[in-house]
Amino acid sequence: MLRVCFALALFSVVLSHLCLIDPHQRGSMEGINEPGAKDCLRTTKQCGGMPGPMMEPLVSIMGGHMYNITFQKNLCHYNPKMPGTLDVYLGNGKGKDMKMMKLKTIMDTNTTSPYLYVVEVMIPDEPMPHAVLQVSCSR
Repeated sequence: MLRVCFALALFSVVLSHLCLIDPHQRGSMEGINEPGAKDCLRTTKQCGGMPGPMMEPLVSIMGGHMYNITFQKNLCHYNPKMPGTLDVYLGNGKGKDMKMMKLKTIMDTNTTSPYLYVVEVMIPDEPMPHAVLQVSCSR
């Protein structure tokens, strides 16, 4: 079994309010119990503009095992004409060389704000010296 080290990220493809709860996203989660929290709206690339850890990864996860990821849809932007999806990705590598792999897709629904999701994913059993978990919303 290989140990996969993660620098955690939250990235939003379109306007959405998502917070990665467990494992903890980069930066703070200030005010996440209130809909529209600023720390749950990160739309710029490379982890919402949040710097990664300087030396050590934020968490180590054993590859080849199922892993639960908890994230919050902090503010519901559901549109029944274009419902979209909530996606969990695993990125391996750094910068432009990062390869993204979709681990899970959930159809977006008209939920209360905020709303918690617990998603079970299989972490690949392969070398990943620098990996990033990403939760995004796409329409």
